[in-house]
Amino acid sequence: MKLTEQQQALLNGLQDIQLPEPITWWPLAFSWWVLILSLTSMLIGVVWYFREQRKRNAYRREAQEALRLIMHPKESNIPINEQVLAINSLLKQVALTTYGRLKVAKLSDQAWLDFLKQNASFIDQPIVLKELFKLAYQAPTTDKIQLKNNQELLTTWQIYAEKWIKGHHQ
Repeated sequence: MKLTEQQQALLNGLQDIQLPEPITWWPLAFSWWVLILSLTSMLIGVVWYFREQRKRNAYRREAQEALRLIMHPKESNIPINEQVLAINSLLKQVALTTYGRLKVAKLSDQAWLDFLKQNASFIDQPIVLKELFKLAYQAPTTDKIQLKNNQELLTTWQIYAEKWIKGHHQ
């Protein structure tokens, strides 16, 4: 279809379409500021929470390191009964740190075992712990069978102590 002169003149009189300026990213809209503030606040909160948790559980890490040193001493000839007493002392120190002197210092024998069980009820307490405490106050033995039994008791005590340190309630 051919345009007439009049139509061609009208078409030539039209101007090009003027596009608006592109929208810039700055300044940000209010909703973006709210989102940025919210995300920053959440990030700060999470970092703060984990730092506080780490600070709060520093005594556990120290106790686990002390337990490792008790079980793998530089001198390999430390008697088993001394290791048992050292682990018990370490558990008592952890309990004193966590629960306070009034609650823990007076505990001994069955009351101490009940306290350990009560404050970490989800950890199975070995039945042989009473026997183990008797071993702590006996003279070291040279009997190989008795030594093997005592070493198994010590290993049981060490595993229980490690779990208790890691998982007791606060």
